[in-house]
Amino acid sequence: MSKMAIKISTNGSFSKCVVPLRKYTDLRITDIKNKIENKDYFAETDANDIDDMENLKGLVDNLMKLGAEVKMFDSDEYGEGIFDYLEISYDEFNNNIDRLKEIMEELQDYNDALSDEV
Repeated sequence: MSKMAIKISTNGSFSKCVVPLRKYTDLRITDIKNKIENKDYFAETDANDIDDMENLKGLVDNLMKLGAEVKMFDSDEYGEGIFDYLEISYDEFNNNIDRLKEIMEELQDYNDALSDEV
């Protein structure tokens, strides 16, 4: 399964990011602080679930508004161990979401067409 994750650098203003991160991850404040300090991954989510991806986008947008530096990472589903995550740009992240929406719409159209034939 393909996954997405983020890393966060707060540039000194850790406290502003705590509320959205706690809301999204349910982690304790000390765990959030340790993950930021250790540059660990946050909010790993299924890259093929449109709801999860849109929730992650909401978190990323919120953190960026608060002044945090957010890096997005996409997993290596088919590379079999070549790398765990590869950093992607914010535009690539948004394109993945848009592509997923288009696929979901096409599948819905296909299912509707099949239902009309029966």
